[in-house]
Amino acid sequence: MHKIKSVLIFGLMFSTSIFSQEPFPMDQNAAKWESESTIRKGRDNYLVGTFEPQNFSYKKITHILVPGSAMGDESDQFFQTTLLRAKMYRKLYPTHQVVIISQPDVIKASQEEVFARFNLPILENVGSKLTAGQLLSQMLKFEKIASFDFYGHSSPWALRLGKKDASMYASDGFAKLKSKFIPGAYATLNGCNGGFILAPDLSKLWGIPVSGALTGSLFERLQADGKWYKKPDRTQSEWSLENAVNFESAASCSEGVCWRMKPQRNNYGSYWGNFKEGGLSFYKFFCNYPNADKSCFKGMANSILSFQAVTAPTQKPSWATYEAKVFDYLCSTAKDSNYFDSCVEGIKSAVARGDNVFKAHPGNALNCDFKKCDAEVVCKQKRLFGRSGPKPGTCHLDTKVNQNPTTIVREYLAFKKGFEQL
Repeated sequence: MHKIKSVLIFGLMFSTSIFSQEPFPMDQNAAKWESESTIRKGRDNYLVGTFEPQNFSYKKITHILVPGSAMGDESDQFFQTTLLRAKMYRKLYPTHQVVIISQPDVIKASQEEVFARFNLPILENVGSKLTAGQLLSQMLKFEKIASFDFYGHSSPWALRLGKKDASMYASDGFAKLKSKFIPGAYATLNGCNGGFILAPDLSKLWGIPVSGALTGSLFERLQADGKWYKKPDRTQSEWSLENAVNFESAASCSEGVCWRMKPQRNNYGSYWGNFKEGGLSFYKFFCNYPNADKSCFKGMANSILSFQAVTAPTQKPSWATYEAKVFDYLCSTAKDSNYFDSCVEGIKSAVARGDNVFKAHPGNALNCDFKKCDAEVVCKQKRLFGRSGPKPGTCHLDTKVNQNPTTIVREYLAFKKGFEQL
């Protein structure tokens, strides 16, 4: 149990004003690109969508994806990022079912209009905010869950599901889902700082691998060279107009297939505070449950198959194709064209030497195993509604300088073991 958890949970349960205001380190010009205002048309309802509603069944193997609610001047990039991964599942597993549960709340569009914009049929329209309780009740209906993916705002403690009163944390209620996950299942939390507390805790509750960030998360856009870049690294003029990387027949970016999310290359510094003491620039997996070795690596490998990467998805990739996706997952592109290649070569050299020592993250690269990271989130407290919660702007990390960083190389080797189990 994390020593900080007991004093922070209530702040997330009852303080929507604290949690919902966290700035997300993404492209701040998203609204300008689409020439839209910040007017909201959303109501207090959420939608459940699926590609083939005529074949829907709660008994089928199902991939559940949740794009979080937008904020401020944000557009539908969470939804688009989710949609691309959903289409990767659809291509990989034709007999599986893909379900998106969301209260997207994007600018100048109702919830229904967002789903219609990207041709996602609505299975259910629920007249309620998408709260943790609502999400849990929806997920409990499914008998065989193969994966859970979240794309949106998050903190070390919770995911922001909807507009208000919608923080999902690792409560005992979510432990009820453990029996629903099939062998080889996994979860990915694609937002800010979810790897510090939430990902390890959900892994413990669910008994599956769960990934999370140890810094902020950013949107990446597919570029004309076939690689993905963060907005500061490439201009709009270099965007690709279609995705010919993940599809046999190129799909137009207007279909919502040209965005993904990855951690930023530096330490987190935003609404909650400054984590200058360290971080990691890839989504770290945690397998925080007994006898995890085999299921851990298999689940990690399954996650790479559907990752929105530099190659098309396939259930039986060659090692070369699979390894290219792993490097795309672990290493970041940058303005410097050599930045990504240096990361790849650094991992390869560390493996060849046998010491596993390599640091891709600037500053202090945190030491993490598959249970937790050697870092505690420490915040000052504030009182709200008679309860104590984290005070925004005061959080930092309690950790030591990692003199011999091996985390990224050990993650690569774990993905390699997973490949052998595919």
